[in-house]
Amino acid sequence: MRRLIGVVISLSLLPLTWGAGQVPAQPSDARLRALDVLWKAYTLYRTTGSVTEPLKGVNEALKIDPDLAYANIVRGEFAMKAQDWTTAKTSFERGLLLLKQPNQPLSPVRSATISPKEVEADSRCFLGYVYVKLAQRANREGQEAAEQRYLAQAQQNLRAGLSMNPGNEARELAEGLLRMFR
Repeated sequence: MRRLIGVVISLSLLPLTWGAGQVPAQPSDARLRALDVLWKAYTLYRTTGSVTEPLKGVNEALKIDPDLAYANIVRGEFAMKAQDWTTAKTSFERGLLLLKQPNQPLSPVRSATISPKEVEADSRCFLGYVYVKLAQRANREGQEAAEQRYLAQAQQNLRAGLSMNPGNEARELAEGLLRMFR
């Protein structure tokens, strides 16, 4: 999670980056406004440690542009921190889907690079963790079929994330969770 946080923290240091193999085009003004709101919200989170006010900014960014991949991923991160597993799942999944579309900026500035693959690697590891938590909840509720589906999704996302070379924290989390399946 630290790497995903680091990736988002680095919003102020990273360039506008689009999906691999795509010709960069200028994102819409609304998308750039949403990214700016997201960046300010995440900066507030980093300085205060509180999610309450920054979450309002993330939600505002999503209101401006619900298709901004990074806003969906950060929303997933905040939901994971709040142990809102359903929202985390939905937000990470949506963010990952949108990440593959063109004109998905990952930063408001152009001073460094980060690839969508790096964001996807960490996000898939964290989504795998969310699926494990959903499986645990299904188990407590006696929903065996749902538990098995969630565990299969967890394994799939954890392995996919690891195959993309995630950051250290995401890698350690994914490797530890996958050991549970042996």
